[in-house]
Amino acid sequence: MENIISTAPLRALISMQAGQNYWLNACMQYLMECLGESKNYSYWLFSGVTGDSFIQLYNKNPHEMPICFSHQYTAAALKKAFHACGYGYDHISNIDCEGKRSKHSARIRGYIDNGVPVIARVNGPFNAFGVICAYKGDRFYCLLGESPQLAECCFSELVFVGEKMQKPPVSEIYRKAVLAFPSLIAMEGTNKSSFGKQAFVDWAQSFQSGLFGNYADGDPIWHTHPYEGFTCWNMHGAYLCMLGTNACCESFLAQTLELNPDMAFIGDLIPIVRKQTKEGFDALAKMEGGFGILPSTVRDKAKMEPISNKIAELSLLCDDILSVFSKAGYEGGAN
Repeated sequence: MENIISTAPLRALISMQAGQNYWLNACMQYLMECLGESKNYSYWLFSGVTGDSFIQLYNKNPHEMPICFSHQYTAAALKKAFHACGYGYDHISNIDCEGKRSKHSARIRGYIDNGVPVIARVNGPFNAFGVICAYKGDRFYCLLGESPQLAECCFSELVFVGEKMQKPPVSEIYRKAVLAFPSLIAMEGTNKSSFGKQAFVDWAQSFQSGLFGNYADGDPIWHTHPYEGFTCWNMHGAYLCMLGTNACCESFLAQTLELNPDMAFIGDLIPIVRKQTKEGFDALAKMEGGFGILPSTVRDKAKMEPISNKIAELSLLCDDILSVFSKAGYEGGAN
């Protein structure tokens, strides 16, 4: 390899055991490390800033794998993330052929030569985000997921960090992220996705609507996750994963309260969030095999009814969350 980034050690970007399942936020943390920025700009900070930790998402097309908000609405997430850490950026998407990729080769090499990684959406089972850290000619190598080893990558999007600008105080970063919570869980859906309370409702109703009734057991739609033990990922596993991952929202809220003691209402939010995410995840993970649920079960409305009822119950906690904000005088939330 002609050049490998030296400003930060090559390491795994995420730890699924630690609940770090939102890859763009991990890439932002690694980028900040390479730029010599404060450790305050952590995975956990970015997962709150982008909204990933606060929002349940539902994908209306079962053939498309749902991941998280920042994965599917990357432009909005990047804007929030880079504003929070005080940098400009250049986001290039729809890089779909070798000619377009080679167009950016010199720029990528220049960044790496200067010790700055480039965030990229890497083609693969998840089309997830990684950081390009090395090159050999026009061949690029990235860190991706839980592996500390570089792997050759082919990408469809690039994110180049730009000029340093004024950054808000850390306390304000946390405050703004929490105050955006109501607008996230009440966000109006699109033709592709629903969010917050409606995402829970759509997830619950999908098992009673007959949506999956025409798919045979051997259909590839049931087995989109690379790990064979995770079945029915597009229908249930991904949403279960999202719910459990968002239990980290509790620690983000606690940190916000520590930095902003005037936001006392957060003390009322934390038990509701814990009930929805941690306790809700624990309950659903024990029902019908959790991540290993069978296609035949998903097609069975009667077997899925308790799961649907539990998800619908969790959706109502969104109303309780909004009520806490309303009583505190933050009814609309911040964008």
